[in-house]
Amino acid sequence: METERLFLRNYTENDLDDYWEYVQMKNVGPRCGWEPYTDKQKAFERLKVEIAKPHQFAIIIKDINKVVGSIELMNVKAERYPNANIKEGAKEIGYLLSEKYWGKGYMTEAIKCVMAFAFDTLKVPQIFISHAEANVGSGRVQDKAGFKKIGRIKNYRQWVDGTMTDSICRCMTKREWNNLQRRAKG
Repeated sequence: METERLFLRNYTENDLDDYWEYVQMKNVGPRCGWEPYTDKQKAFERLKVEIAKPHQFAIIIKDINKVVGSIELMNVKAERYPNANIKEGAKEIGYLLSEKYWGKGYMTEAIKCVMAFAFDTLKVPQIFISHAEANVGSGRVQDKAGFKKIGRIKNYRQWVDGTMTDSICRCMTKREWNNLQRRAKG
């Protein structure tokens, strides 16, 4: 898939050096719930798991031809969205980005691309997404992508500093996506 500034494609083993660069960053993994990698071989083993996932996409910045993060369209983890009306075929988006590229709009661009793929190609009825409340930047990305808050889970995950933080849960339906697209076209 392609956007104005990005390519999204499945990972390959050739992505190891770029992957290793951001999975060892101190501010990337902990925001997603895992510790930074300290062993390149273990990172390679994890990369092989990512390669096997059909809708796990490497995010490549066109101008520099570099993998700087990933975005995944996966089955919904229902425990993240208690009391939500999860429709059959719903998906969830998860993502991470090298901290070198935060605040430049790349992740919002990638999320919108994956949403278009999910809603328009795969015919997914709804997409869920969540973030640690302490991860304010991720919340802004989800707002910019058009997701609406549907709830919160108290003390859902441990934050970088060891404290517990709530998880903010969001959702978008196919109808809401269509409305956003109509408004964007003017």
